Amino acid sequence: MLLIYNLVFPILFLLYLPYYLLHIYRRGGLTADYWQRFGFFSANRKAQLRALQQPVWIHAVSVGETVAAITFIKAWLKRHPEEQLVFSCGTSTGFATAAQKLPPQVVRIYCPIDFFWATRHALRLIRPRMLVIFEVEIWPNLVLQAYRRGCRVALVNGRMSDQSSHGYARWKFIFRPIFQAFSCLCVQTPEDAGRLQRVMGPDQRIKICGTMKFDQVPDCESADKHRELDQCFGPGPRVVLVAGSTHPGEEELVCDCYQTLKRDYPELKLVLVPRHQERAAEVEAVLRARQLTWRLLRPVPGQDVMPSPVDVLLVNTTGELMNFYAAGDIAYVGKSLAGQTGGHNMIEPAIFGKAIIYGANVQNFRAVAALFRQDQAAVELASDEAMLPQLRRLLAEPETRSALGRRARQLVDKYRGCIDQTLDYLAEL
Repeated sequence: MLLIYNLVFPILFLLYLPYYLLHIYRRGGLTADYWQRFGFFSANRKAQLRALQQPVWIHAVSVGETVAAITFIKAWLKRHPEEQLVFSCGTSTGFATAAQKLPPQVVRIYCPIDFFWATRHALRLIRPRMLVIFEVEIWPNLVLQAYRRGCRVALVNGRMSDQSSHGYARWKFIFRPIFQAFSCLCVQTPEDAGRLQRVMGPDQRIKICGTMKFDQVPDCESADKHRELDQCFGPGPRVVLVAGSTHPGEEELVCDCYQTLKRDYPELKLVLVPRHQERAAEVEAVLRARQLTWRLLRPVPGQDVMPSPVDVLLVNTTGELMNFYAAGDIAYVGKSLAGQTGGHNMIEPAIFGKAIIYGANVQNFRAVAALFRQDQAAVELASDEAMLPQLRRLLAEPETRSALGRRARQLVDKYRGCIDQTLDYLAEL
């Protein structure tokens, strides 16, 4: 089956290539390092990797997994400061976030696309004694080639959707050997463990550890964004609504609510943080259509900067969301309303004790959302129409807003500890 995969996968990738090239062009932030995705490493990077002595290779996908992985890596190095680590990801945004926040001794690379020769080349350069994979990155060549080289393979912070579980189970004869190559599979919830058992059957290698997102540590060196808010909104009292990880349709919804509420609450200010910073021009069109004034966090060369104060700060950079959650008062967590589904991480604003709202379409965070509902630590919106009255209530009742934020922070403290438990399991390997 691996032979068939290695014959078919390059053909499928060639068919996908035009969309892939357009996608990475729109995403931006590309450097010469991106050639590592195709197995091409510079002479300096080859020398750096070859100098390592049996390192641990830790792989995440994009920004969200990278942020969790960075906290995990810092905890690992606190336990074992002598360890040599390699970190890889698959996107330019994740790569840029890692550049800002990874400890300097960790070697940072792009993970090669799962071609046989590219993966083999990377494994020969790195020669890891352990491969640690975050969440859902189950690539056959990466996993099986590492296993066949005698490398221990571990899944951490793992999660699996019902759809993926049924797909893996339907093609069990293909996927079971891949999952059997793992020495340890640390998953987030009992439901994730049950979905994995559909493929593997009962297995003592499956461990339930919770989610590492509760263990995230804010970047204290750059967390204070109040100066940027002062420059944008001017002096004086304000209540800041931070709409984070938004997708198309959600910016329109948030801006419409903002315009309505601004009449009664002139101190209300809005920070928009689209999930993908390359959508900034698209979001500017939404603001322009509503005749809102705004400033970009990172001005575009040649574009006039609107004088302060303005209505909206549009964050057109990567890796800043946590810091703006810290400086805000109310947080909306995106990809959960306006036709969007899946959700994003509501734990991030909870770390700072903020009042949180999000839509009910949080399929990727069902277990976490259930904890928030159970402890009444956030407001879950059943529909788009629910956003306006709930925001109005939080603005009209500061004590309600504060109590909601306190319960959110208490929830974070209650469920921390996943990273330590995961490190204990990995130590046994």
